[in-house]
Amino acid sequence: MPVDYLKELFLSPFGSFASVFSLFAVAFWLVHYITKKTTQINSSHNLLKESVVKVENNIDEIRRDVSYMKGTIDAAITIKDSTTKKRSPISLTDLGNEIAESNNIEAMIHSNWSKIKLLLDDLKMNNPYDIQQYCVEETFIEPKKFFTEKDFDKLKFIAYKSGLPLMSITRIAGVLIRDRYFKENGIDVELVDKHDPNLT
Repeated sequence: MPVDYLKELFLSPFGSFASVFSLFAVAFWLVHYITKKTTQINSSHNLLKESVVKVENNIDEIRRDVSYMKGTIDAAITIKDSTTKKRSPISLTDLGNEIAESNNIEAMIHSNWSKIKLLLDDLKMNNPYDIQQYCVEETFIEPKKFFTEKDFDKLKFIAYKSGLPLMSITRIAGVLIRDRYFKENGIDVELVDKHDPNLT
């Protein structure tokens, strides 16, 4: 029995204090060793989790960049059918306006506006150029942030029907989203150029 063993230790003629002290020293060392190993394991586990998250983020960034590059190349191939003007700030060409009007893209944006507005508000971007680029690029890279699955399918069908790359159609949507957001927030579209790093 443990109690009897402790009693014998206290009553033993052989340096009872030394025996008890040794027992507690061993117990303390065991607790310290187990705690240290547990901490090391938890620390290693946390480092591994952080590394996995960083790798996932990097992969996501690469995927987004590749998607945007692919879309840019596709759009460049059909540059004669461009839907947006090359001058800054970006605006729709006659073709872009025609596609937007004949396919009710503004109505599609309106039906998703609460979701879109919340997304843009949460970004807390004050730079008009950054807002424009986000709208134009993200509508292509992550269209489901802006539209329902059904509406995104409509955009793909518009691209198919018009013989244009999907990026051309999402750029139309991006410009229309930017215009509405700027209007609702009192942002002058001409301010885009003042914050465009390519023009400084």
